[in-house]
Amino acid sequence: MIHPHTAIQAVSPEIGLGVFATGFIPKGTIVVVRDRFDTCLSQEEFCNLEEPARSCMETYLYHDKHGNLILSWDHARFMNHSCNSNTMMTDYGLEIAIKDIEPGEEVTTEYGLLNIQDPYELCCQCCDCREELRLDDIDVHGNAWDELIRAGLTAIPQVHQPLWALLDETERKRLEAFLHGTAEYSSIKCLKWRTE
Repeated sequence: MIHPHTAIQAVSPEIGLGVFATGFIPKGTIVVVRDRFDTCLSQEEFCNLEEPARSCMETYLYHDKHGNLILSWDHARFMNHSCNSNTMMTDYGLEIAIKDIEPGEEVTTEYGLLNIQDPYELCCQCCDCREELRLDDIDVHGNAWDELIRAGLTAIPQVHQPLWALLDETERKRLEAFLHGTAEYSSIKCLKWRTE
């Protein structure tokens, strides 16, 4: 589920729709939680879908670290990529704001964490655009991304968290252990679906 202070709006004719903040979302806010309403399909289940459902869903799916295909049930699936995104997925079943997001600002994510299996052209038009997603993005950029995510996660206790109750219990306990200093941070490198 996505943060309640968000809505879908048109971005541009080239990009289409995106998600925008309808209120201030401070750094450290949980922006998206993977919840029980999200669709989780195995590779086999996805391949057995009838057309046009399979083609329509494929645009919005991502692979989790186990190779399952995940489809968000709400407008989280409309979040666009930015090479300088203001949120990032974590290995705790949530996406965290890594910087303050102002009202009216587009809420963006890092597609390099979604296990996209083929090179994918980027059109985010941001400064220092990577121009293409690659399967090794997590390996190449993981350390820098971990720094941003860790800083966002440590701000969680200081920020109002409307999605906190929706966190999976196991993931919440893992996150609380990290926040209390009784467990190591779980790197986003753990999100990579390693097919070999």
